Amino acid sequence: MATLDEDDFSLIHALQIRPRASWTDLAAALGTSPATLSRRWERLRADGSAWVMGHPRVRGEYGTSLAVAEISCVSGRAGTLAQELAAWPMIITIEEAARDYGLIVTAVGLGPGDMPKLLLDDLSALPGVLGVRAHHVARLHLDASSWRVGGLDPERARAVARIPDHSSAGDARSAPVNPWAEPYAALTQALIRNGRSSAADIARRTGRPLSTTRRQLGQLLASDAVTFRCEVAQGLTLLPIVVQTWCQAPVDDVTACANRLRATPGVRQVVGLPGPTNLLISTWTRSPESAMLLHEHLQRDLAPLKVAESAIVLRQIKRLGWKLDELGRSTGMLVPYPPSTDGTHTPKAG
Repeated sequence: MATLDEDDFSLIHALQIRPRASWTDLAAALGTSPATLSRRWERLRADGSAWVMGHPRVRGEYGTSLAVAEISCVSGRAGTLAQELAAWPMIITIEEAARDYGLIVTAVGLGPGDMPKLLLDDLSALPGVLGVRAHHVARLHLDASSWRVGGLDPERARAVARIPDHSSAGDARSAPVNPWAEPYAALTQALIRNGRSSAADIARRTGRPLSTTRRQLGQLLASDAVTFRCEVAQGLTLLPIVVQTWCQAPVDDVTACANRLRATPGVRQVVGLPGPTNLLISTWTRSPESAMLLHEHLQRDLAPLKVAESAIVLRQIKRLGWKLDELGRSTGMLVPYPPSTDGTHTPKAG
């Protein structure tokens, strides 16, 4: 079985802090050579152990929507259904747990009719599906791009954080742009595939002039329309278990609870949902016992937050468009997000 060593974790942690930093800058912060880092990264990326991707952050004015759907299906159908859904562009993340509603998927819609059609019609119509519980995402309190693998000591982490943020083209943010609209759509797809792509890389991939690509990439990055993250195969970390926890918090206490969750070890993502069960917490942990201790911590120490339900994820099939193997490594197969699925939404240029 493939494993990661301390130097691998150090590089992954550094790229989680500065996903688009140059090898020269990273080498200076980490006390090594650019060539060494480049070779190590190419190995990690080639075997699917880690990868950097761009993640479009579309403004609400463009009609984007996110939802989490729990799917119940007949016995023995979950694995086949998960593989079928993995080919759907709107379904960007798929996890399988041992519970009645065992498939937990995250969906993205960019047209105004995308999400209703998916949640009300398409999922329910699949053979073997018994029920769908859908939750629209109202707010992303904590994004998984803030999570760190813990490979750097505090001094090294601070050194990396001092590197200028190359995911932005300047200190001031430009006017918002739609990353799915031309001329940015092709650049966005290239960054989803490889978040460290340079203007030269994208120009070769798209066949556009380098000067044009460099200018458009600068506009896209300066608009903050794309965020970047370094992902790691979970099965190769010391935190091999995913726990999804649905919680209830009084409306007036949601923000305070979310802020306290930021300091809880292992918490990767906190999603705000409308309705009585209004927080979904995603955590990476060491063992089932650690998952139980987390449950107790949430219930005991984060009052008035209350745990409604927890589920241990047994298998991750897809993460942000990338299909995964049994260890959570990228298979190299990406299902690109769609610009729209219902034909009613034509993105406008930013």
